[in-house]
Amino acid sequence: MDALVVGNYCHDVLVNDAGEVHTLGGSAAYISNVFEAMGVSHAVVAVAGEDFAYVDRVRQPPRIIPGTRTTRFRADFRQGERVLRVDARAEPIRPEDLPCDARVALACGVMGEVLPETLVALSRRARHVIADTQSLLRALDAEGRVVDLPLERTPFAALLGHLRVLKASEAEARVLDIDAVRARTCLVITRGERGCSVLTADAVLDVPASHVEEVDPTGAGDCHLAGFALGLLRGWPLARCAELANWFGAQAVTQVGVPRLDAAALPPDLR
Repeated sequence: MDALVVGNYCHDVLVNDAGEVHTLGGSAAYISNVFEAMGVSHAVVAVAGEDFAYVDRVRQPPRIIPGTRTTRFRADFRQGERVLRVDARAEPIRPEDLPCDARVALACGVMGEVLPETLVALSRRARHVIADTQSLLRALDAEGRVVDLPLERTPFAALLGHLRVLKASEAEARVLDIDAVRARTCLVITRGERGCSVLTADAVLDVPASHVEEVDPTGAGDCHLAGFALGLLRGWPLARCAELANWFGAQAVTQVGVPRLDAAALPPDLR
């Protein structure tokens, strides 16, 4: 396989002043969508409950565990910024769930389903491992709201050496010791309409964004992660990987839910 995508599909409920939208969610759905559009051979490793509502929407279905529920997020945008809550959590993904080796593995859990031992197993089965920081930091407060723990308070702090790239949003980056992270792996910080920054032990590179009209920010970071992985699969340098990642992240915000992508729309310099 070119890629292993390791993270659960989920049920997303998007709430704004106009009402609610129920849709397929989960980083795996967005990342797999990019890989399908680009012809990347990949396997999705995901777990869901018997209530999973979108079997007809995914080409690679999750492993259904009887008697359990699918992870469900409620994203409320009515106060001007997203408030994210979780009212159901699926089972974790374990090392024995990994089906094959791959050139690149993406640890893209949405709510703690990628266990530390699974991340280590991925590093043994793939040439490069890319992780989304949300896979490592997310926890729930007493009201079910999603919060980010400092990396030092998680078992993943000692595992950065297993990663080729760690992607973080600006909010997630605020709970990272950035200098400590970039000393051990490449850190990519996404900055919305301002693009992203690529930080290594030796350099910091700011890469501007592709400018589009935003409709829904959900999944932008996931598509960004997929674009970066695609660049690594092509053997591109980090700066060009980031340009490709920014393009895919921009496409995600122009549509509600998992976006429809057209490989022919890629700028000529990114094909």
